[in-house]
Formats: sequence, structure tokens, C-alpha cells
Amino acid sequence: MDFINQFLLHLGGNAANNSWLLILLVAGFVFALVVALYFLIFGIYNPTQKRLQLVTGTERQKSKFFQNSTAGIGSYFVIRDRPGEELSYSRQRLLHAGYHSKNSLANYYGIRILCILALPIIGFLICSTYPKLPQQVYLMAVLVPAAAGFIIPSFVLDKQVAARQRVIRNAFPDAVDQLIVCTEAGLGLEMGLQRIAKDTALSNEVMGYELDLVNAELRAGVDRERALKNLVARTGVEELKGLVSAITQSLRFGTSISATLRIYAEELRDKRMQKAEEEAAKLAVKMLMPLAFCFFPGIFIVILGPALISIYKALGH
Repeated sequence: MDFINQFLLHLGGNAANNSWLLILLVAGFVFALVVALYFLIFGIYNPTQKRLQLVTGTERQKSKFFQNSTAGIGSYFVIRDRPGEELSYSRQRLLHAGYHSKNSLANYYGIRILCILALPIIGFLICSTYPKLPQQVYLMAVLVPAAAGFIIPSFVLDKQVAARQRVIRNAFPDAVDQLIVCTEAGLGLEMGLQRIAKDTALSNEVMGYELDLVNAELRAGVDRERALKNLVARTGVEELKGLVSAITQSLRFGTSISATLRIYAEELRDKRMQKAEEEAAKLAVKMLMPLAFCFFPGIFIVILGPALISIYKALGH
């Protein structure tokens, strides 16, 4: 308690400001606790949602405690997208990362809020075990984890987006080659997409899942051009955008789809090879730091160690 008083006195400057600062901190803590409990309780137990789950039989799918809690907290900060408007930046990134649930944005905001609140508390509790630390250290122990809690979820999401897009980009040329074989064998575009979705799912689940969604939209009556554009919006891969444009123009002008796909498949294979060569060229630079800090010191110890020991013994005598 004396340590907390000294900390507040350092921030306030005198006893009067210290008392007001203590009152404000306690009031803010109580307010945050009440709001968090309110969001947690009503996020976990929603009578309307509970009744809908019982009627539709989806109670098992919605019974995860963490997802319900984060969605309940983040739902108050989600701005619903109106039909016809462009999706928000966060919702687009979640779609590109493979989170297609309607509560994915609420879960993302909830995780972000929990990190912003939990990490500073953990940092302050860790620093409180060392009462002799300067006051600036405690301030940094609160501010730095708060900034980290705001940045880390976005950083992890960007990594997931990049990894998923890379998987789709690597599997896409092979899927186009299979679509060429299907169209040249006499199958239509819809039947060809169904065939390659079934085959691609065995080797690449992400690509197969996206193609299954396209087939589901086509079976539901969505226009082919709109279904393919939705595929581009879900993945965010530029190569898919070019393919959709090529197929749309081919269907609009009545040209051969197989010839169009064959030309585009050659370009995709060239781009994949160029990407592989670029990664191979970067490998030497990426290996420089591990070699300098991990491999070379061991070599120096093995080579120069016996010589340094002999020199030390000779000079010692």
C-alpha cells in the first residue's frame, strides 16, 4: 500500500492531487470491471440466441466459451456492413485469412480488446514484485503491453492472410491446368469447377474449399461472373482476378474457354517460376545472419581455441 501511495504521489505531485488521482483510478477500474462483466454475461447468455440455437439444433457449435465471450465483447464495436457497400478493411483481411463466419469480426475485436486490457495488467503485476524499480518502468510496463496488445492480433492476422494466399497462389496453376483438361474433354465450366474442386481438395484443402464455395453459389443460382468475383473477394489473390477477367471476357464474346485458360496457365507457371527464383535469390541474404551469429562462432572456437590455450600457457610460464 505504501508503494502505491508513493507511486500516486509521484504522479500527482501533492497529497490533494494524490487523493483525487486515487479516486479517479478506483472509479475507472470499477467502471471497466462492470462493463467487462456486463459484456461477458450478456455475451455468454443471450435468451434470444439460446432459443434460436435450441430450435435450429446448433447449440453444440455455439457452446465454445471463449468464442462466445470474445464475440459478446467485440459485437458492441462492430459496424454492420450495408448491402452494396464495400467491406471494411478488417473484414476483408478476415475473409482473406479464411474466417467467413458472421461473428469473425466481433471475435477479432474481442480478442484485441482482451489483449489491450490483460497485457498491461500482467505487466504491472510482474513489476509490482520489484518495488525498487523506477516509476518510469511501471509506466512503460503498462503502455508497452497495451500497444503490443493492439498490434499483435493485427500482426498475426496479416501473417495468416499471407500464408493462406501463398497456399492458394501455389496451387492455382495446377487447378487451371485441370480445368483446361476438363473443358477440352467436353465438360462445361460449372462441371469442370466441380471436378477440380473434388480433386484439389485431396492435395490442397484451402483451394478445394474455395472452389466448393464457388460451386455452392452456382448451385444456389448466383451468376457465374458474380460467383467468380466473390472468389476473388474472399481470397485477395491478384492471379485469380486476372483469371476471372479472362473467363468473363471469353464468355461474353463467345471465344474458346480452353484456349484462354491455356494462355493464362502459361503465364501463371512463369510467374510461379519467377517467384521461386526470387525466393532462391533471397536465400543467401537470409542465411547471412544465422551463419554470422550461430555457425561462425563455433568454427572460430574449434579452430582458434587450441591455439589460444597454447599461447596462454606459454605466456603464463
